[in-house]
Amino acid sequence: MTDSIEIAIIGAGPAGVAAAVAAAEAGAQVTLIEEQPRAGGQYYKQLSPALLPKHLPPSLADTVQHGRELLAKLKHPNINLRCQTLVWHITPERVLELYAPSGGSRLQAKKVIIASGAYERVVPFENWTLPGVMTVGAAQLMLKGQGVALGEKILIAGAGPLLQLAAAQLIEAGAKVAAIVELQSRGEYLLNASKLFGQWKKIGQGVANQKRIAQAGVPIKFGYAVRRVIGTTQVEAAVIARVDSSGRPLPNGEEEIAADTVCLNFGFVPATELTRLAGCDQRYDQNFGSWATVTNQELETTVRGIFAVGEVRGIGGVETSLLEGRIAGNAAARQLGYAPKHNGSDSQKEWLAQRAQAESLGAMFAVKSGLFEAIDNEVIVCRCEEGTAGAIRAAARAGATRLNSLKTWNRCGMGRCQGRTCGPIIAQIIAAEEGISVESVGMFTARPPIKPVPLGVVGVIEGERPTGPAMEDHVGYGRAVVK
Repeated sequence: MTDSIEIAIIGAGPAGVAAAVAAAEAGAQVTLIEEQPRAGGQYYKQLSPALLPKHLPPSLADTVQHGRELLAKLKHPNINLRCQTLVWHITPERVLELYAPSGGSRLQAKKVIIASGAYERVVPFENWTLPGVMTVGAAQLMLKGQGVALGEKILIAGAGPLLQLAAAQLIEAGAKVAAIVELQSRGEYLLNASKLFGQWKKIGQGVANQKRIAQAGVPIKFGYAVRRVIGTTQVEAAVIARVDSSGRPLPNGEEEIAADTVCLNFGFVPATELTRLAGCDQRYDQNFGSWATVTNQELETTVRGIFAVGEVRGIGGVETSLLEGRIAGNAAARQLGYAPKHNGSDSQKEWLAQRAQAESLGAMFAVKSGLFEAIDNEVIVCRCEEGTAGAIRAAARAGATRLNSLKTWNRCGMGRCQGRTCGPIIAQIIAAEEGISVESVGMFTARPPIKPVPLGVVGVIEGERPTGPAMEDHVGYGRAVVK
């Protein structure tokens, strides 16, 4: 059975919540769908009910409180919040396939707003699969959600302002930060400083973070990258190396730092699986080295009635996400005949300014191709299928120079994560090996289900849930039909 609704919003992070509130206040009926148990997304992730904001460091407590104020608006009578619900497929006709603990279901929406967020980008190195290696975002989520600082001596590595923010938060929480390993050299920092002119709020936050870091005696290693971690059953130390302007390690530039936890972040990659399944056009964003969804100035994609907001249409940060959610929520409601309270002209101007700032920041901390050239052949890149950098390079030399063609060679991208983690890494490795652009390597084709669901949910009869026998044949892109 297919339920019909006015507006479906996928993702209850900052962008999705802002879109839901704007559309509801305009008079539209909104269904807000969130995969996690609580709304808020990664940025506004709320504490476990057993904890209070006082358990958090001050900077995180402020973020949780701001999120609480925004999420309180979800009590609007026009908003139906459905948590612990995964959207595993969407069609260009705005049909959504859902899975929740109660089972599968289907929605037909008049308008859809996709706010699916982004994933953290990492760069593999020797032994990065050891326990103790994680993303910076994972460490932040444990702080936000559980008030727990993972590790007793933490090394933070990658590129961009998130490294120093996370270090300051962990220090406030009482953790010991061994060092910050920043890919950009100090000279590159100073050279690009003019790009931040006018971004006084961000500059102020950065200065405050650096002050906390300096007071704690944490060294910042500019122009370095992690080459390998040492340990047998868990991380015991990390070996870092000075790198040149392209990210390649310099000879005789290694040093060892004792640590039991290594947190990585080289920026973010938009989560475009749903917009791609819906047939929305994508563009390659040179500033962030990633694919993003194309929209117009009302955030509508190239597929009529489907909108994309927040990181899925280009990395922009929380302020940009909130603005885009508001713009898209008002636009979707207006297309349905409702009259939003605000005409949106002021939001449009502010949005364009925020986007310009985000793009300049992204260009400052662009990922460097030499990092991927320096990945040793024995290093596992595709963790799901255990595909190594050497196997990827061999396939590229044999002609597999696009991500989809790589699957038939070594199954990279065919595991549980469907290429979310390894796809951007593999594209960089192939581009470096063959001397071609990352854009030309393309993307893995998005296939439903975008995340694992029970087979009985995928196999459906129109209007029914399957109850028994095995599926006899398959049609379309992975959709099974029970006869």
